[in-house]
Amino acid sequence: MSRQSDNGDSTTRIHMKHHDEMPWYTQHSHNRVVQFLGVDAATFTSQLDPLPADAPAIVQLPIDEAQPQNRLVKSILDLLESAARQLFPVWLPGAEDFDGPNRLDVLAARRLANDLSESAGHFGPYVAALAESALRDHVITRTFIAETRAEGVRRLLASAYERDAVALILDVDPRVLEAAPNQFVGACEWLAHHGGFAVWVVGAPNPVSDRVRSVAVPLDKVRLHTRTDAEDTGPVRIPALAGRPHPGSAAEKKLERALALCVWATGREWNQPFQPSSLHERIVVDLRWPAEKCVVEVDGPEHRHAAKFARDHQRDVVLQLHGYSVLRFTNEQVLDDVIAVVSAIESFIEKRRRAMLPRSAHIEGKPSGQ
Repeated sequence: MSRQSDNGDSTTRIHMKHHDEMPWYTQHSHNRVVQFLGVDAATFTSQLDPLPADAPAIVQLPIDEAQPQNRLVKSILDLLESAARQLFPVWLPGAEDFDGPNRLDVLAARRLANDLSESAGHFGPYVAALAESALRDHVITRTFIAETRAEGVRRLLASAYERDAVALILDVDPRVLEAAPNQFVGACEWLAHHGGFAVWVVGAPNPVSDRVRSVAVPLDKVRLHTRTDAEDTGPVRIPALAGRPHPGSAAEKKLERALALCVWATGREWNQPFQPSSLHERIVVDLRWPAEKCVVEVDGPEHRHAAKFARDHQRDVVLQLHGYSVLRFTNEQVLDDVIAVVSAIESFIEKRRRAMLPRSAHIEGKPSGQ
């Protein structure tokens, strides 16, 4: 699997998918910093979509500003806690029906945090503070040392995805490495050694440091995407959770709130893995009505990336070959006029249901139209 490169360096060359060996992501899952050369974040994360069952939970973060090591660690921990707030209440059993930042729910969250600390060994005060910050939708007001924050948020992120490990995909701007390479590497090493994260560095065309293992992705498989200042990378990206709107998508959550009020919208599934046939890989779509064979995709700006666009097109073809229709809406369409989006989906679902009736009647031996 590994070999020395042609120019004599110790860069490891791997393929993103293995058939006869352990998957690449299981080889870099714990307490290490690894740089993946020649690949941008969007192409890299497409290899983990949908998230394989044996992969760590992943969090993608942009590193766009050169900072001293301690400040960079703090900035990353702030972003990780924002991801945990998005995932609340998944990581706090019993909090599913909390309505918001009222006093009773805050007190109940503290009690549940203590229960979690006793049953699973979490640090109760940190869990309680993060739960309260999620309910109130603001940053944690209580001060914790960096080690407590790192271990605490890592364990909560892992539990939300029912994984043993968490990998940070750091999409680093090459200008950061030009300005403060040692500070960046030091922050990565701290997160790995003190936080217990796997740290995966992408986006830089050259090795960041002799202290960081470099893994070369074959350039005939992927291309390095040059990020522009206008491209919306977002502050933090996390995978969807099966059965729920994406925790980081305001559009998906708004659409679900609207659909929850519609009697006709029964039978829908959010972000559930399924396999169209035994010949195809498992896929995850945003929203699906299995009986009506309708898929609804809510697309953010990341879908304009070449790798994501190609993957979407390939997946749409597979779905259409198996009888599905795919309705695509942008985030802006949902956020600006959710009623129009819901109306369009309703029209399609009702049309499909009417088309299904003659087939059902025929199977039951009834003449069509009776």
